[in-house]
Amino acid sequence: MVHRPADSRLLTNLLSHEKDYTKHLLSLLDYSHASLSSFTAYAAASSPPASQVILSVAGHLSSADDALRRYAASIDQWREMMKNLKALEDEVGNIMRDREILVTRLIKASKSHKPPNNRESLLSHQRYPSSSSLSVQDSPSPSPGTGPAPGTYAPGLNTSSKLAAAQAELQACEAHLATKEQELTARRNSTIKDGLTIRCTAMAECG
Repeated sequence: MVHRPADSRLLTNLLSHEKDYTKHLLSLLDYSHASLSSFTAYAAASSPPASQVILSVAGHLSSADDALRRYAASIDQWREMMKNLKALEDEVGNIMRDREILVTRLIKASKSHKPPNNRESLLSHQRYPSSSSLSVQDSPSPSPGTGPAPGTYAPGLNTSSKLAAAQAELQACEAHLATKEQELTARRNSTIKDGLTIRCTAMAECG
C-alpha cells in the first residue's frame, strides 16, 4: 500500500487565517453595536415621523447584526471541526514516522541475519540426533558434559528472533496505519461537508 505523507501545513495556515477572520468579524460586531446604540439614541431626540423611521431601521440593522453574529459562531464551529481533523492528521503523521523507524530496524535486522554455517549445522546434528533415531525405552542417561554448556545458544537464533520481531512490529504498524488513513479520509470528507453546510446556512441567513 502506498502511503502519502501527511502534511498539515496548509490546514494550519487555514486555521490561522480563519482565527483572524473571526477576530475581526467579532470586532466589527462590537463597533456595529456601538453605532446602533447611538443611532437609536438619536431617534429619541427626533420628532415623529423621523423617530419612527429611525427606530424601524434600527430594528432591521439589529436583526442583521444578530444574523452576522450567528455566522461568526458558525465559523467557530467550523474551526473546531477542522482542529479535530488536524489532530487526526498529526496522529497519522506520527504513525508514519514510526513506520519509517520500523522499516529501518527491519533492514538492519535482515542484514545481520545470516544462515547457519553448514559445518556447524552438521556437527550439531551429529551431537544431538533426532528423537526418531533413538528408542525412548533404551535412551541412555546424558553423561556429564554431553549437553550444551550453560549460557550457549544455537548460531543465528538471536538474530532470527530479532528479525521475526521486527517483521511483526512492522506488520502491526502497517495495519494500524491503514486503519487510521481510512479514518482520516472519512473524517476529512464529513468535516468539509458538514462544516461548510453549517457555515453556508448561517451565511444565507445574513441575507
